Amino acid sequence: MKSDRMLSALFAGLILTLMTTLAQASEPGRCTNDSKLLNDGPTLVYGEGPGTWWGLVTAGLDAAGFSSDQEKIDYLNHIFNTDFDNLSDLKTWNLDLVSASWDLNGNGWVCAYELRGTRAHFDDPFLNLTFFGISDDKLSKNQ
Repeated sequence: MKSDRMLSALFAGLILTLMTTLAQASEPGRCTNDSKLLNDGPTLVYGEGPGTWWGLVTAGLDAAGFSSDQEKIDYLNHIFNTDFDNLSDLKTWNLDLVSASWDLNGNGWVCAYELRGTRAHFDDPFLNLTFFGISDDKLSKNQ
């Protein structure tokens, strides 16, 4: 009987944690005021299109002149040092990396920035189109 209550309490705690995490995932925090800030504020980690991390990646690839999926796959494999054969797997890998490494508060949002200057040790003419600075967004105290 005692173990049933402990199991029920544990299950209730897990549900509450999951609900809290899901609630926070829909609310972005804020980014530092910076002239290089992209998307006019927090960037959604998962998703596609404007305002998302993958939206920045694909817009940069398009601006760099990569028109075919194969060109994009080859370039991304080169810069990520991976060997995926499709964009879907590259997207998943990149977004999971951004989430695990930079979304420290776990709300699904980060801050993305244009890079400052050129990075000479990167031999990449598309660096300023396809590489971004990143930090976690800041949650307000009442979230």
